[in-house]
Amino acid sequence: MVTPVKLLLSAFLLFLNIFVKSQESSGKAITDTLTYAKRFETNKEKYIGKRFSLLLKDMIQMQFKKVKSEFREDTNNPLPSTSFSFSDKDINSENNVIMIIKWKPDNTATTPLEFFEQEHNYRFTPNEKNFLEKMIVIDITVYKS
Repeated sequence: MVTPVKLLLSAFLLFLNIFVKSQESSGKAITDTLTYAKRFETNKEKYIGKRFSLLLKDMIQMQFKKVKSEFREDTNNPLPSTSFSFSDKDINSENNVIMIIKWKPDNTATTPLEFFEQEHNYRFTPNEKNFLEKMIVIDITVYKS
């Protein structure tokens, strides 16, 4: 009777060990946000000319927390760029990793995005994501403020 209990316990511990190891390798914590963001800037040719949704899909380890768009009165290009932050801090605060996405000129009305950003205190919520995911990326720049 003692042997089946030991066998069951050993099998459980082996399974638990394998499970923990697989979690560590598939979801490693990001310790350096700047290095993580710079990978997308380095590989920007993959995203230029494509919808923003592709970049969002590839950001599996860390997502944007804050967003702030540049709005212009130019009807041909009312939304030239958007700044994204990986931190919950104010987007203009120091020591913040910022990714700036420049968009292909588009004459889509930006009023909903302006409203969402102000209403959500510049948090990157599904509303902002849904608005921006169809935009076409023309450049990506990453820096630390």
